[in-house]
Amino acid sequence: MKVFLNFKRFFSASVLFAAVLLSHFSFAQRRDIDSLKSRMQLFENNENFSPDKPYIDLLNRLGELYYNLNPDSTFLLGMKSLEASEKTGYQDGIVDAYRNIGAFHNIRGEYEQAMSYFKEGLSLAKENQYLKGMAHIYHSMGLNHYDRGNFTEAVSFYYKALEIKEKHLSENEQSTTLSNLGLVFSDMEDYEKALDFHNRALEIRKKLNNKLGMASSLSNIGLIYKKKGKLDDAMESYTSTLEIGKKIENNQLISVSHFNLGEILLTLEDFEGALFHFEAALQVDKSVEDKAGTSSDLLGLGEAYINLGNLAEAKKAVQSSLELSTESNIKRNIEKSHFLLSEVFEKEGNNSAALYHYKLHTAYRDSIINLKSEKQIQELAAKYEFDKKEAALRQEQREKELVNDKLMEKRIRIGFTIILVILLIAFFIALRSIRYQIKAKTLVTRQKNRLENLNKKILHQKKETEQVARQLIEVNKTKDKLFSIVGHDLKSPINSLKGLMQYAVDEKLSQEEFLLVSTQLRNEVEHVHFTLINLLHWAKNQMKGIVTETEKVSVNKILQENINLYKPVSETKQIQIVDLLDPDTTCLADKEQCNLIIRNLINNALKFTNRGGKITIRSKKIQDTHWEISVQDNGIGMDEQTLSRLFQPVLREKQRYGTAGEKGTGLGLQLTKDFILKNGGDIQVTSESGKGSTFTFTLPIAI
Repeated sequence: MKVFLNFKRFFSASVLFAAVLLSHFSFAQRRDIDSLKSRMQLFENNENFSPDKPYIDLLNRLGELYYNLNPDSTFLLGMKSLEASEKTGYQDGIVDAYRNIGAFHNIRGEYEQAMSYFKEGLSLAKENQYLKGMAHIYHSMGLNHYDRGNFTEAVSFYYKALEIKEKHLSENEQSTTLSNLGLVFSDMEDYEKALDFHNRALEIRKKLNNKLGMASSLSNIGLIYKKKGKLDDAMESYTSTLEIGKKIENNQLISVSHFNLGEILLTLEDFEGALFHFEAALQVDKSVEDKAGTSSDLLGLGEAYINLGNLAEAKKAVQSSLELSTESNIKRNIEKSHFLLSEVFEKEGNNSAALYHYKLHTAYRDSIINLKSEKQIQELAAKYEFDKKEAALRQEQREKELVNDKLMEKRIRIGFTIILVILLIAFFIALRSIRYQIKAKTLVTRQKNRLENLNKKILHQKKETEQVARQLIEVNKTKDKLFSIVGHDLKSPINSLKGLMQYAVDEKLSQEEFLLVSTQLRNEVEHVHFTLINLLHWAKNQMKGIVTETEKVSVNKILQENINLYKPVSETKQIQIVDLLDPDTTCLADKEQCNLIIRNLINNALKFTNRGGKITIRSKKIQDTHWEISVQDNGIGMDEQTLSRLFQPVLREKQRYGTAGEKGTGLGLQLTKDFILKNGGDIQVTSESGKGSTFTFTLPIAI
């Protein structure tokens, strides 16, 4: 079958990279190689050229791309990268170089040499916590064992790679390892696990719109369905791969899909349909000069013609396949060619020719069966070892738990004995000294009591004095802050309001001019109103007058109210506010405080987002106890210095102005954090200058 000749290898996941194909090297990859070579040439042509990290990363990436096209180039680039990385002390570069050199040995079947390089790279990656390097090397070690038939070890290393990728790397990286795990379990004939891994990889590739990756997963799924006899499901998978192949103009994918659809239709006895797909596959394989594919296509045509009774065309197709498969020594196709020819000659009444070809078919079949038997024995042995090791691990874990329990019990007994001995010794010492202590205690008790009473009075007076002093200092600071805010942040907009209103009174404005002035008036009033709300809440909080009364609060409703409230501002700055909250985002919080939290964060995002920007609000559950709500913008962001003093409990001397010149007191974010903490949550901020900010806070889930 063609699927075993080139398709399975064609859609195996690669050793080191997030590529899908092994035997097929796409034009896009060729363009990538040409682009990287040009960039590398620019580095090397520089008069002051000296290998640095970007140049070394370029060498390693180019080596990865050459892996499926010219492994020798992968090796040479790996050695070149290793020399440059050691010279510059670039540890991550050394790890990637070891990985490429190991991959070269792996593809040549030099598995022990490959594994030695992988182990060196893994040790260095662990030492430097280079997580991406660790994940890729674990993946490579998994494929090394898979190629050798060590399925248990392969699964173990793939799981290690997947664990790192799920925590730290991209979903595309995860899909590669998931696909490889599916292939391992498929070879172990654990089809349910294999389907699970392939479906997980498929979902990721659909999400990323990775057409070639989707085709890989669908083809692997289709192969499993064929093995299980679910032909309708298999046909659906291969029909999808055919559509993808046509969209991305991938000839080999188109050919493989047509061939497998032809085989399925043969089984379903739809010989005309099978003939159509085999002819389509043959046309593509001839155009790309794929001899193995052409040979398999011709066999499919021959079998379809035999079932349709067209013996002349059947003989012609099968004999052409026999010539090609003999030339390329494809034993499986040679065996099937002789079998089909024996059928043709038997139907024609040429018994001697039929017997001749049947004997040749039997000879080739026996040699293939011997090879297949050896492989099945290896697979059964590997599966037995996998189950055996899994049981041993469980038993070892149980034994460790028993040992730990006994050790803990022993430690408790020893500890109890030591405590008992200490108590007995202390008891006897106390008995000996108690007589002397009673006399001394009687003499000093009165003096001690007097001193203690006097000391308590002094300490109490001191604490009261210190408390009054602290309160006076805080009140004075609060007064200064209030005057500062009123003097600087309210005086300016109020003066602007006064000027705009005077202008509206003095000037005889047209309706359009008045609308423009009224819009400005509204924005100024909204700014003053919002500043006063924050100011009053802050002052009340400073005076310890705020009481948090929790209730069941719909964050979705509050968000919509605030989106409508800020609609004039967002439309003026042409900023899109996207609501991606979970429809059931209901928190246990003070409704007014929750409203102020949302309003301040949206106001802050609008203020520091450029015209035409975007603000996204999301939510998700955290351990079924809290909602995590994030407000993300793609605005001007913050540097590390600004980020470090964001929630400082003092007014900042230097204000940051918004993208449209908006002012702020700095109270909004202070209030936001205070209210979140009062409601049993927490807040975190991530930001990068020029790329935007994300404010993430939590509130308890309302049950």
